[in-house]
Amino acid sequence: MKNIYFIEAKSPGANIFSKFPMPRMGSILLATILKNKGYNTKVFIEDIAAPDWKQLEDADFIGVSSISSTAPRAFQIAEKFRGLGIPVAIGGPHSTFLPEESLQYADYVVRGEGEEAIVELIEHLQSDKPLNAIKGLSYKNADKIVHNPGRELINDLNEAPIPDFSLVYKWEKSKVVPVATSRGCPFACRFCSVIQMFGRKYRHKTLDRIIEEVKAAATQKRHMFFIDDNFAANKKRTKDILRAMIDNNIKVEWSAQVRTDIAKDLELVELMEKAGCFSVYIGFESINPKTLALYNKGQGIEDIDNCIKLLKKHSINIHGMFVLGSDTDDIRTIRNTQKYANKLDIDSIQFMMLTPLPGTPVFEEMKEQGRLLHTDWSRYDAHHAVFEPKLMTAAELHVETLKAMGNFYSWYSILRNLWEWDLFYSYVGLYGKRSVNKSLSESKVYLQNLKGIISTKFDTKTDRIRQYFAQKKGMRNIILNTASLEKTESRFFSTFLKKLDKELIVDKEDFKVSKNTLAITPLVENLKDKHHKGMQQLADFYEKYKDRRDSVKVVNIESISLYKTCVNIGLLLNVKSKKIRKAYEHALKSIGGNEFECNQVLVMVAK
Repeated sequence: MKNIYFIEAKSPGANIFSKFPMPRMGSILLATILKNKGYNTKVFIEDIAAPDWKQLEDADFIGVSSISSTAPRAFQIAEKFRGLGIPVAIGGPHSTFLPEESLQYADYVVRGEGEEAIVELIEHLQSDKPLNAIKGLSYKNADKIVHNPGRELINDLNEAPIPDFSLVYKWEKSKVVPVATSRGCPFACRFCSVIQMFGRKYRHKTLDRIIEEVKAAATQKRHMFFIDDNFAANKKRTKDILRAMIDNNIKVEWSAQVRTDIAKDLELVELMEKAGCFSVYIGFESINPKTLALYNKGQGIEDIDNCIKLLKKHSINIHGMFVLGSDTDDIRTIRNTQKYANKLDIDSIQFMMLTPLPGTPVFEEMKEQGRLLHTDWSRYDAHHAVFEPKLMTAAELHVETLKAMGNFYSWYSILRNLWEWDLFYSYVGLYGKRSVNKSLSESKVYLQNLKGIISTKFDTKTDRIRQYFAQKKGMRNIILNTASLEKTESRFFSTFLKKLDKELIVDKEDFKVSKNTLAITPLVENLKDKHHKGMQQLADFYEKYKDRRDSVKVVNIESISLYKTCVNIGLLLNVKSKKIRKAYEHALKSIGGNEFECNQVLVMVAK
């Protein structure tokens, strides 16, 4: 075995920083380790340059790296080379958490950190080292899938060699060189898989080793990016790094990912400025306090404000990242977030849709609740709505997030940057605006597919009752059964139904079913006794109509919020989503804007 090649699958679509592709470190590090053991290794990163497929066909072994959004492309590549009889292994976060899926396309899956497992796997292929002795490896044994025990996290990060970027095919096209000083994260954001992948314990390289890597990166005359999940997790260590960079007179423009808590350490920010920090990437995530608590972010709006002001004072640019679509976010949250970002003069932003990635607590919750709309992983890129939000529809989340991005990268901000001779951020703004416009245009097909998925899911859940209702073209009577509703709740649903369609006839009746009518009974759940009352009514109904069950169609429609209950009613009546939203907001206004809990509606049709 001589030629060992690694491929990093390309991203499925453009985003704000597609013009500045940055490789993940895994493939380069593994290639460096094997090169040092005498193998001929090469790394092909599709986001940097199209691979030399002819050269790749000479491989004795192929390693493919991917995250969730690049998984479909990784599977294509793996299947291609496995078809040529070349052994193929897949690694990365996606395959780590869903190894069975990856084994449909590859021979092996390296789970978690792969520095030791890849060496042992190559030894197996050369000298029949027992596969069951390789920790962190998944593979097929005949028709059975075998998951070897997980491998302990690497304790001493200094043991790995300095990544050899010359192994990357057409590396000269890359404008950014990554440097990793640590792994792991002590925080526990619910949408992040870092802890599951690299642990909660903060592991770091020694200062001398870090400076050695920084010096090597500086000689490449490119922008340097510290790819640590939180460069300032240990502020004392970070300040030691910065002081060493200054003492060694290392002249390099660099960026890093940090949290808002850096603003609590003035000395740290001053050292960052002095050491040449160009910008920081900060996960602000939300300006909604309820959302920040739900994400387990451990920060508030005041922390965000203070952080932005201090960084601006020290001439450090800010790339703000916001995650929209939590169970406490609605359309107003998205719009207010965009206004907030503009007001505080953040230089560039990414408004990302909450994406339940495999391996995260959010993924497990959404999966258990049946809220994942599909598993087309190429859409799990934070720029597509892939789940059912609580306070808006998936289409609303998708479109409003993209529009917010477009509004941030306005012509006003672009021209202002030009006026101030800030050519870089003028270019970023232009590219951002172009990317958003392209995404909005391409979204038409995706949203149409999403509509089909949601409609099919709704029809399956409701036994296709809306088709039956549509067939009864003369049936325009809606009976709103309000026996278990308070006055405000009754007013809300009456207003909503009337606003939905002026031709509808709404009768506030006791619990009953009449001929040629659709009976809707909301079961309000904010008070336990009222919920029990509703359930008792349901039991009474079945008893009353037990002899007519064949002539009465009954469907119990469950949802996750009052708004989604209204959406379900609108879907039932084949009403367009914009009209549903307007009717809901009008009805909510009619009761003073105070939402109540209603996650269940009983629908009955007398045939």
